[in-house]
Amino acid sequence: MPATMFRDRVLLAAYPARLRRRHGAELIATLTELTQGCPSRADRLHLIADGLRERFRLPVRWPLGVVVAVLAALAGGAFGLAAGSWAGEQTYPSMPAAASAARQILGPDARPDRLERTRFDLEVTERLAAPAQVERRVREIHQRLGGTGWSVTPVDEHGTFWAQSGGLRVSVSGLAGPDPSVEVLGYPVRPALYLPLVLSGLLVGLLAGWLVGAALAFRLTASRQRVPAVVVAGLGAVTLAVPAARLYQGLVIFLRRDDGFGAGALVHDALAWMPWPLRDPAVFPDSAGPGLRTLLAGSALVVLAVVIASRPGAGSGVPQSAAGE
Repeated sequence: MPATMFRDRVLLAAYPARLRRRHGAELIATLTELTQGCPSRADRLHLIADGLRERFRLPVRWPLGVVVAVLAALAGGAFGLAAGSWAGEQTYPSMPAAASAARQILGPDARPDRLERTRFDLEVTERLAAPAQVERRVREIHQRLGGTGWSVTPVDEHGTFWAQSGGLRVSVSGLAGPDPSVEVLGYPVRPALYLPLVLSGLLVGLLAGWLVGAALAFRLTASRQRVPAVVVAGLGAVTLAVPAARLYQGLVIFLRRDDGFGAGALVHDALAWMPWPLRDPAVFPDSAGPGLRTLLAGSALVVLAVVIASRPGAGSGVPQSAAGE
């Protein structure tokens, strides 16, 4: 019966392949017998839950399996942090056009001497004729923005204040040196989705990493090539250690120092903090490329370890209990 076979395959998909091959038919036969061939939704959900628990279980009597699973979970969490942070970066608002922002902040008659804009940064500079004009000009801009709906802070003793409107936050500073001017620096306000995406990526990555580590641990216990597979997996873990540690460091720094605006300290930017020789000196220091390449290289070594350990060893001499069956 095609419909029944399809349903059985869907139910068994929750179980690891090692159990589906050995006990799949037995599980379905037991379920059919206990439910007289008509399993309820609760019965099916119970079978699926059992299968998922088996996926998270580790081999017994092999302590190294715990190490493999923990390291895989940490590496998966690092991948999740990078993916969640990158996805969160896409939700950041872009900076408005520099000319229109300058007219809105400085006034329609202003003639700024410098206009620079990137996606996450805005810089406007207006030179003044004399130092005595700086304080008055800052007060004019403060009053103008406050009167047009911006949220503004008081002008401090250094002649600086902050203003925010929508997704844009700017600092306005008066510089009364030999070249008197007013400087406006703009940044995006951190979107509410950014941190939930980062933490969701971390959680999903930890779970996925544990599943990969548990599967690898079972493969290693049953492999004829356990020693070379463990060595290659160890090299992969060492390769992943630096970029993974940097990403967790980036999360800690972000949580401690983030003030709710600016996109220059996102979690995945920590991939640019790779030490020599993992970073190419010719690459701009802020590039995340070397860190990403190191993550991919470490992952490739782990995949290679899985390939080496992919042949189960009936003659490997590993007791069935050690494989957790």
